[in-house]
Amino acid sequence: MASNQTFRVVPETQLASAKQTLGLSADDSLGSRSKAIGLARIVGAQYVLYSDVSGDVKSPQMDMQLMLAQSGEIVWSGNGDVKR
Repeated sequence: MASNQTFRVVPETQLASAKQTLGLSADDSLGSRSKAIGLARIVGAQYVLYSDVSGDVKSPQMDMQLMLAQSGEIVWSGNGDVKR
C-alpha cells in the first residue's frame, strides 16, 4: 500500500505523536469512534474506516463504517459474516 497513490500510509512515528497529542497510550487500540476520528484529524486523514468483529471464532460477524474525518458523518456502512 505504501506505493499506492490512492492511499497514504501514516508513518508509525507520526501515529505515535498523534496518540500522545490526544493523551492516549502508545498501545491504545482506538476502540471508540471518537478516538479514531480525533486521530484521523490530527494526521490529516479524510476518512476513517471503523470496523468491529464480533461473534464466535468459527463464524465471526464484521461491521464497518466509512466516516468523514472532519464531521464524523457516516458515508457508508455494511456488515456480514466473515468468509474464509
